[in-house]
Amino acid sequence: MERVLRTNGGGEYVSTEFNEFCESERIIHEVTPPYTPQHNGVAERKNRTLLNMVRSMLKSKNLPKYLWGEAVNTAAYILNRSPTKKVENMTPEEAWTGVKPCVSHLRVFGSICYRHVLDQVRTKLDDKGERMILLGYHSTGGYKLLNQVKNKIVINRDVVVDEHNEWKWNDVIEIEK
Repeated sequence: MERVLRTNGGGEYVSTEFNEFCESERIIHEVTPPYTPQHNGVAERKNRTLLNMVRSMLKSKNLPKYLWGEAVNTAAYILNRSPTKKVENMTPEEAWTGVKPCVSHLRVFGSICYRHVLDQVRTKLDDKGERMILLGYHSTGGYKLLNQVKNKIVINRDVVVDEHNEWKWNDVIEIEK
């Protein structure tokens, strides 16, 4: 099978080290003329698909644009676990790893969720759950969650997701005591 990598000649692709890598891996490196994205149609279409997904994900839950990076990661995660015409009878993830991916853990991006607060880090009268926003998936099997009060992303496996409601960004943020 012939392997070809087509790039736009960006700085990250013009080093001697990169050329040696391509030669050692028997990859044909094609460089397109400047300002001709149409020569790299597959990548451009995939970028458009990702951008359309990101726009839809952010707007459907009224999320701010600064969460675009998390939306891109989640969109790519979903696409890699979705059927495609290019790889018959399997997903890109399965073609790469040889393992059929499980999708039962997928939830709606931007949903309100409640993460379990461990007994060790709370007092008797503290809430057992903390309200968060679902931002995606972590390689450890947990969910990536945004704590909007602390403006911090946390990873947690013990999560209850409410996919039908959205975060009210205009609500008064509670002040921690």
